[in-house]
Amino acid sequence: MTKASLLNKKFYNGKRVFVTGHTGFKGAWLTQILSELGAVARGYALPAEKNSLFEKIDGAELIDSITGDVRDNDKLTDALVSFDPEIVFHLAAQVTVQDCFNDPFLAFGTNIMGNVNLFEAVRKCNSVKSVVTITTDKVYENKGDGAIYIVGDVLAGADPCSVSNICVEYVADSYKKTYLQTDKSMVGISTVRPSNVIAGGDHVQTRLIPSILNGFALGKPAELRNPGQSRSWQSAIDALNGYMTIARKLIEDPIKYSRPWNIGPTVDGIRSVGDIFEKIRLFFNSSETFEVVQKGAISESETLGLDIEESTELLGWFPELSLDKMLYDLTDYFKRQRQGESEREICLSQIREYFEL
Repeated sequence: MTKASLLNKKFYNGKRVFVTGHTGFKGAWLTQILSELGAVARGYALPAEKNSLFEKIDGAELIDSITGDVRDNDKLTDALVSFDPEIVFHLAAQVTVQDCFNDPFLAFGTNIMGNVNLFEAVRKCNSVKSVVTITTDKVYENKGDGAIYIVGDVLAGADPCSVSNICVEYVADSYKKTYLQTDKSMVGISTVRPSNVIAGGDHVQTRLIPSILNGFALGKPAELRNPGQSRSWQSAIDALNGYMTIARKLIEDPIKYSRPWNIGPTVDGIRSVGDIFEKIRLFFNSSETFEVVQKGAISESETLGLDIEESTELLGWFPELSLDKMLYDLTDYFKRQRQGESEREICLSQIREYFEL
């Protein structure tokens, strides 16, 4: 266990935490982590999708769950202000590149105005001391040259997912400078640019990891759009521990830590889709191969990596799970799930191992 996870284990006990997007994939993992660490949490999100991780872990038993859309300013404000949280995690967003491409109106409305609505609510809630807003590694101007991006690199994009998240970065900075860090207010505010976050329990069958595992289970080749594409692959628990570390640090020193952060794996975690496939195949003990299928309508860069040196040095956070351990855990999750073990218990076993509970 690193110093960050040890401190987080102690810090979050009894803390009042508000989470948007808690019914999503990362939100469900965060819900269970906060519950296990003893936090008092309220979530605000759209209804959980059928067969989602939140539904399978009975997440509504672990968090005060309110159904709502972040585009509904009045309802969001009431949910936050009436709870008096100290810490806010803003995960609610349209995050899939293809989904944002298919419905840009929804993407821009949710990602940009949802973020504006959140900060308007924070302005009305004196208890809030720390706000962490999650964007994406796709905010960087990606030239496909294999660069590893640092926080100071140029932000640029063309597709709705990238552009809407770039706008979120500027919205957060605007509210920080104009309203929330003044003579009358001092709230720590950070944006987080994460890498590809993976773990067991992802129910969206069209995404990479579920499609690979289901192919192995059914004895069929997996369908990959671009096996040569390289990305930063990170454990959901590692990433969430990073978000929680930032929120804790913002309370410690809101001026020093109010800035954007890269949260991703070490260089070992920057691998091609094909490499990820081969490692999961090894842990699954499968002889199946893959088929290359037609790419989606939106073009994605062949390479994308994050430099996390500032995060490790300034936050005292470090990704604790190696690529092999992360892929072993999600493969093990899938096998245990197929054997009938409850999803909540599988999540709990991995969370308890990580935080040494």
